[in-house]
Amino acid sequence: MDRFKLAVIVVVAVFVVSTSPALAISVVVNGQQLPATPPAVEISGRVLLPMRTVFEALHATVDWDGATQTASAVREGTTVAMTIGVGTASVDGQPVTLDVPPRLIAGHTYVPVRFPAEAFGAQVGWNQATQTVSISLAVPPGVTVPAGAQGMHAGAPIVYSPRNGDRLGTRTEFSIKATPGVLQEIWTVVKRTDTGEVLREVPGIRHLPKADGTYQGAIATPRVSMGDRSVQLRYDIHFRNGANAGDPETVVTCYPQD
Repeated sequence: MDRFKLAVIVVVAVFVVSTSPALAISVVVNGQQLPATPPAVEISGRVLLPMRTVFEALHATVDWDGATQTASAVREGTTVAMTIGVGTASVDGQPVTLDVPPRLIAGHTYVPVRFPAEAFGAQVGWNQATQTVSISLAVPPGVTVPAGAQGMHAGAPIVYSPRNGDRLGTRTEFSIKATPGVLQEIWTVVKRTDTGEVLREVPGIRHLPKADGTYQGAIATPRVSMGDRSVQLRYDIHFRNGANAGDPETVVTCYPQD
């Protein structure tokens, strides 16, 4: 093979690899996927979304100061402020360093998703395999939820532990906050990571949270023998606000320790 033909093959191969479509990033809040347009972007390992998409999904009141290019949002007495191009934000007036500052992209003001969500008390997880950001946050009292917006209403449990991606032993301690007085159900589903095949479903426990909605407990995370140790397994731990299928729930994905 002469050098010219070899060069053409290399160029074509590089073009095919470089133009392969990347998996789009999804952002899910309390089980409801946010609009994919304008799309989420990843910069320096952080996911950014248009300002209003983020704050409205968090049920925050948004304000924009064009003179200073500062976005601010208020939710249940907490105020978050970020300025385009500035690596320091504020929470109730206290400075906080950002990994990635807000920026203008295609005419939209993009802000990092994790910072305001956690500032408002949400739990934020990342699923590398599906490129999905998951946010669990209680909806403020008095918020009216559109019909059909599953998971966007008050009551989807906030899971403080375990976290997405954790490595677990055979017994997992958990800590959640849910709706006081509403029966909670928690159970584990063991799946193959590669195919998603359900290998085992462990019957859950039911309980009532404390008066403030908090609850701590433990659940089994069993071992499943596949024979071939190269098969990776995962645990999908379901935390459901209610005893009936269709009630709002939060799912945390974890993996065996060994």
